[in-house]
Amino acid sequence: MRFLTGDDTGIIKSVQVETQKVGRFPGPRRRGDAVERLCWIGPPGDRESRLAVAYASGIIEARRVSNGEVLGTFHASPTVRSLIPYNGGLLSVSSDGKAVILANWCVDEFPSPLPDEGEGGEGGEGGEGGEGGEGGEAEDTKEGATEANNTNSAERPERWEIRCLELPAPIADARLEPVEGSHRLAFGGDGNNLKIYDLAKEEVVWKARNLRDDYLCLRVPNRISTVHWASHVAPERPLLLTGTTDGKLRLYDPNLQRRALFDLKIGYKYGRGSGGWTGVSDDVPRPVTCGMVSPSTGERGSIFVANTMGVLREYSLSLLPDVKAPKFPPGGKRHLDEAASKLPFKRGYKGIMGSIRGLDVHPSGACLTTVGLGRFAYVFETRSRKMVSKVFLKQKLCAVLMSEEPYTGGKNAQDSDEDGDITGDEADFKVKPRDVNSDGDEEPEDEEDDVQEGFSSEEDAADADAGDAAGGDADEDAAADGAAEGGEAAEGGKKRKKAKGKATTRRRKAAAGAGEGGAGGAKGGAKKRAKKGTAAP
Repeated sequence: MRFLTGDDTGIIKSVQVETQKVGRFPGPRRRGDAVERLCWIGPPGDRESRLAVAYASGIIEARRVSNGEVLGTFHASPTVRSLIPYNGGLLSVSSDGKAVILANWCVDEFPSPLPDEGEGGEGGEGGEGGEGGEGGEAEDTKEGATEANNTNSAERPERWEIRCLELPAPIADARLEPVEGSHRLAFGGDGNNLKIYDLAKEEVVWKARNLRDDYLCLRVPNRISTVHWASHVAPERPLLLTGTTDGKLRLYDPNLQRRALFDLKIGYKYGRGSGGWTGVSDDVPRPVTCGMVSPSTGERGSIFVANTMGVLREYSLSLLPDVKAPKFPPGGKRHLDEAASKLPFKRGYKGIMGSIRGLDVHPSGACLTTVGLGRFAYVFETRSRKMVSKVFLKQKLCAVLMSEEPYTGGKNAQDSDEDGDITGDEADFKVKPRDVNSDGDEEPEDEEDDVQEGFSSEEDAADADAGDAAGGDADEDAAADGAAEGGEAAEGGKKRKKAKGKATTRRRKAAAGAGEGGAGGAKGGAKKRAKKGTAAP
């Protein structure tokens, strides 16, 4: 299994999970120009042969995956929020509402850029100024175009066949309905409620209404950060799910009503996160940074949501086909209980460090990959929640894209009880530390490390083992001799104790006999005096 990552310096890396190999796409570092979106744009027969990369500056590159060659470059609006293959082309949506469809970027043969337009040329961007006409305005426009093109040809942006659209801004996320032949694009943002835009009609066909005011008659804020279609769960119902920056998950059904059916607080009752390194329960609503709807193995589907604290949760979508309008309006505890029963918490994934910025699920639903500001990429098995692999990629990671290659299981998925292993070339990711002496100077690298007290080198350990083996027999003989001597000493002690006891007995008997003799003499003297009739002296 393979996945691609993009970091905040514009570097793209490819990670092979089973073989533990990490490769880097050629290209310079783009400090301050992070990779924001990744997308496969190959032809239908070989979707993963080409890759589209969107940078924070608005530059969109098409690359060949085999060697990293740049096939084409387009300059869009900054902060691209979505890259989606659409009708043989590539759809790009920026945060300012400007959307562009690059024609034929996803066909069998990648197109060539349009030729530079000369005086009076036609077509493409920036070509209107040279189209005929007399007067000062036409001359000024032509002079401006000529002056702008008097630069190095390598610095001039390539011209492509494009189609421009204007959407209501701001936009935090946009998703195309995953139904073949569909032209509906769902999008939303901070203060911009959920909407559906028809790309064929070029108009908004559905708008969501905000939730009712709370019990203080205050407007409920609308802060959409992620948008997801759940059409595969119920094909007859165009269900939509949104995550917000105030830690909520909302469910919409455009065919049923314009307001959200359920407004679930993430972590309510089940799946509550912890407050980072403190380990205590975290009740603060954390922003939803990314999410993904994907079918799980053997079930209808799930939605994965991640936040800024590195907490990744999975909610089941198996009950959505039969969901109806809520019995209780949003804002109360009864509504939260009902929402929690319709979107039950399934499982959580632990061990992620730092804010999660990218999330992707394998098409089979067997595993997922997350990346974030902690500079690690994590691979989890969705059924067992087990972290089967992780790799340190040096920079802050912003995007991830999983391949369709079959997942065969991580290295430690079944053979070990550890939480994961660090994949990739160890020499590439770890720097050998240098010793520092007492003066604060670094020791030369070629010198051997000093053996510290309490530790031994391998040679010393071997000698000690040999000495222990050689001295084992002597220790046994000494122990036997000691045991014999101990036995003799014990017998001598018993004899001495017995003799001492006999002497004590003799002394006691002598003392008793002397006492009895004295008493008998006193009695005999008394009898003699009684016969003589004299008194005792």
